[in-house]
Amino acid sequence: MAQVLGKAGRYVSQEAARKRNRIIVVCMVTIGVIGIVIGLLFSVFLPTLRIGQPLTLIFLLLLLVVELLTGKYALKGLDALAKQESDMLRGAVGEVTIGTLLKKFPDEFRVINDLATPFGNIDHIVVGPTGVFLIDTKNWRGVVSANVKGELLHNGKPTDKPYINQFTGRIMGLKKQVQMLAGGLDPYFQGIFVFPSARVEADFGKTGWVHCICDERLYGYIVESPHGKKLQNDEIDKIAQAFVALARMDKDFESNAVKRTAI
Repeated sequence: MAQVLGKAGRYVSQEAARKRNRIIVVCMVTIGVIGIVIGLLFSVFLPTLRIGQPLTLIFLLLLLVVELLTGKYALKGLDALAKQESDMLRGAVGEVTIGTLLKKFPDEFRVINDLATPFGNIDHIVVGPTGVFLIDTKNWRGVVSANVKGELLHNGKPTDKPYINQFTGRIMGLKKQVQMLAGGLDPYFQGIFVFPSARVEADFGKTGWVHCICDERLYGYIVESPHGKKLQNDEIDKIAQAFVALARMDKDFESNAVKRTAI
């Protein structure tokens, strides 16, 4: 079994919990504000209503319409937050799935899950004889392909972010930090997008330095990889400890020593 540090899906699960708490707060505030305003309107204007005062009644009705529209707008915001929470929870499930696969790698491999960096979160990092692999899990459904610029397409449509470009920048920034912490070692970093629930039609080379694969190919791609510079045991330890040092800068990270894990 690989030596593992960190809990897969931790960051995304925490973000989903924050979204859930925000939904609850927004619901309570929205209901409270609407109730208070409607109560004030009725308490102020109802006693003044008299036959022959149609303008007062019209004004009251307009205010009620405004309140209803405000409530409708708030509900749309809640729906958007709920969708974000659902997407995050689905993403966390995908990360746990990949984390479970990585635990089954051979003993000489090191796995660091959920590394928070100044450049963004890295779902999984694998260091072993075949090199250093930085993995971003995307639990998307459908078909994943690439456009002519090397960015992802999801079911034939552009994504909301330049995922490939952002991840490449994250890798480059992280590599400089690891080089300093690993005593000048300069291993090749391979970026991977892994899709547990989608069909991948983005061939290697179409997405630049980041390769896109399905979860079934992950073991063969990393453990049996013929690419990149091979690492010796002492180099593996130095690089893994550099990542561990970065991980422990995050107070929420599980800062136990790297340990052998069971299935």
